[in-house]
Amino acid sequence: MVNRPDYDVVVVGGGPAGSTAAYLLGGFGHRVALLEKQRYPRDKVCGGCLSQKSVRFLDRVFSAPVPALRREGLIDFTGTAYALYIGSNRALAGDLAEPFYFTRRERYDAYLSRRAAEAGAEVHDGVEVTAVDHAGRTVTTSEGDRYSAPVLIGADGIHSRVRRSFPESVVDHERWQKNLGLALELVIPRDELRAPTGGGGPVRLEDDLATPHLFFAACRWGYGWVFPNRDAIVVGIGGLYRKNGKSLRDRFGEFLDAIGLSAFSGQKPMGFPLPFGNYIPSPVHEGALLVGDAGGFASPILGEGIFYAHRTAELAAHTIHRHLTTGAPLAETYTGLLRRRLIPELRAETALRDFLYGCLDARMRIPLEVFMKTTSARVIDAVQGFRSFLGFQQDDELHTAVW
Repeated sequence: MVNRPDYDVVVVGGGPAGSTAAYLLGGFGHRVALLEKQRYPRDKVCGGCLSQKSVRFLDRVFSAPVPALRREGLIDFTGTAYALYIGSNRALAGDLAEPFYFTRRERYDAYLSRRAAEAGAEVHDGVEVTAVDHAGRTVTTSEGDRYSAPVLIGADGIHSRVRRSFPESVVDHERWQKNLGLALELVIPRDELRAPTGGGGPVRLEDDLATPHLFFAACRWGYGWVFPNRDAIVVGIGGLYRKNGKSLRDRFGEFLDAIGLSAFSGQKPMGFPLPFGNYIPSPVHEGALLVGDAGGFASPILGEGIFYAHRTAELAAHTIHRHLTTGAPLAETYTGLLRRRLIPELRAETALRDFLYGCLDARMRIPLEVFMKTTSARVIDAVQGFRSFLGFQQDDELHTAVW
């Protein structure tokens, strides 16, 4: 067993949330250890969609504008249009004022961890945390090594060991399960797509498969997607687990049939849970904070997690810096920033989610289509980060201000 030197902050999990926190805290001059259980580059099941608010974050925080992301090989595909279906009916389609970008997570996460190391953080991959001691502010790895610091960050995803070490007074397990999502996803290489609509389904995808497609009602309280990558397409469905349960696999097969990809129904999709509105309002216990998926921070409508991983990590890093330099209370400061800068958006988005999926449950598809056609531009702007979900108002500081 090796006793590691003390740090100011130990970050558990090296995805976008963990690497962002480590990058910022290292830049502030703190001693940071970033622990990732897998080796980089590591696979991560994810649609890999980067909204405009994500790419603007990368530019603002990492000084990595889109041209730099392209040079690093982080932008795998650019989506300049969209198509949205309700069932098999094409409800909306058009060009996007600003594109969505698609990345491959093995490249994206490795890049961010490298930037964290360049900022001064010690990055340890292949290190699995198996125990968290809140009283001692220490984590122990599967090899028996111990890392200690006055502040711990749980950035270890939906299965977070750090979160599972929190008491029930912090994590409302009933609420967590009630809003937990489940997704199934299949990556299909383009060279295997001889005739993508050859299955005779009611939906015809474009022959070049270059447009992001969303399909509401592909499952209950969720949606299906077809996202383009350069060498593959990513096909999946996801929704609230309590509304779908084990039937989701049957729905995935039906979805493949509907979009003309029945030839791939024999392949086993990858399954993974995802936050879908189960964010923890006050994700702090003693000296530990949760960020990203570990705290349930993701879009309640689409399950988009990359931006929320970055943004919660930014708020946490500024909280910790102030705590370490001025003694400001950790829980009060972080919770206050979340309540001011993020949670109102998540609440408004959750209300919109409940309206959309509630209409589908009640088979009110025509009124829903009318609503979506009249509000589509504002909803897309909100997804992209140009507007707030709260009244669809424009707010230039919405995703940039900290204090």
